[in-house]
Amino acid sequence: MIAKQFHSTSVVIEDLGVLIRGRSGIGKSDLALRLIDSGATLISDDLTICKKIGDYLYLYPHSETKGLLEVREIGIMTVPYVENIKLTLVVELVEEKFERIPRVMSCNILGMKFPKIKIFGKSSSAVAKIKIKLNQIRSYVQ
Repeated sequence: MIAKQFHSTSVVIEDLGVLIRGRSGIGKSDLALRLIDSGATLISDDLTICKKIGDYLYLYPHSETKGLLEVREIGIMTVPYVENIKLTLVVELVEEKFERIPRVMSCNILGMKFPKIKIFGKSSSAVAKIKIKLNQIRSYVQ
């Protein structure tokens, strides 16, 4: 098993793990809160541990922040969480709106390739964009 810690937030939507990356203050926790409000479950906030086990990469919370989510203007909140979820999609948050029709992207984590999208996380459609991409990935697998 190989493990690495990333400055990121992660959630699971149905059974699909989503790793949200971006600079500090860009809105990772805020996007996670909106995803949770639409049915997702938190895996981790601020620090995600990725473990390569066999042919899969699994997402885990840091032991000191399990079940904690930073909600700006309110504080640190306790929320339900899960762990040991397979990574399916990497979401990179960007400062501005990205390309209108971007090329297909991917990224490598611990030697494994994953689909990636770049989105403006503060957009009201960010949650829908992530869900659409996950549905697209799910249709490829089936």
